[in-house]
Amino acid sequence: MRDLLTATALFSRSMTSPYTLLLRVSLEAMAKFPSTQWSLIRRSGDSPSARRLAFGELALSYRGAIRSFFSARLPAADADDATQGFMSASFEHAWWSRADAECGSFRGFLLLLLRRYLGHLLQARQDRPEASAASAEVADPAPTAEQLFDTRFALLLSARAIDNLRLRYRERGRGALFEQLLPLLAAPPEHGRFKHIAESLGLPANTLTVECKRLRTRLRERMRAELLELCADQQAFDDEWAALERVLNGHD
Repeated sequence: MRDLLTATALFSRSMTSPYTLLLRVSLEAMAKFPSTQWSLIRRSGDSPSARRLAFGELALSYRGAIRSFFSARLPAADADDATQGFMSASFEHAWWSRADAECGSFRGFLLLLLRRYLGHLLQARQDRPEASAASAEVADPAPTAEQLFDTRFALLLSARAIDNLRLRYRERGRGALFEQLLPLLAAPPEHGRFKHIAESLGLPANTLTVECKRLRTRLRERMRAELLELCADQQAFDDEWAALERVLNGHD
């Protein structure tokens, strides 16, 4: 949870931070949009097994967002069942093969499938004899299922970026530095705390300041890299990045 709050704070502070320009990572200079996990799923000429594997990896990674969607409209137990049913059906019926040129991002495609699946579930509930009782158990839709889905999706993506960086720091023998720096991205430390952390790591205070700036930049870069893997082209990426910023900044 601390990691997720850190990622959220990174976005909220980046809008007014003096380091904003350092945090902006431009992809416009790329001559060709790279091959990504999502573009692999959308290529009908590729191996079905490879596309299935790629979709399965993404679906499992963002399972929490899927459950958040259902939990906004269904009781807890039903939300769990719906999540499991959705995951099973997506593989059994090869829903990944339905991705086409109109689905520029994994998030958009997943949300489309979730809306349809929920629609079928709610219709089935209404057709049951006990429909009136079941309808009374449906959770309050505010915030909406899509809002919950988008929020959870953004936080899961942020967590993936943080985990990736944590591993990289540990591989370089700098895991302790990472764990000390990460909370500093969320909020300025208390008076004297920064100096204390620097001393505990055997670093000059100005060096720790530089390391903190570097981690902030790397985290933002990593989040963009994670999101890049979920998009098919530059326009989709630009739209998804703007949406991610709105969610993590607390805007609808």
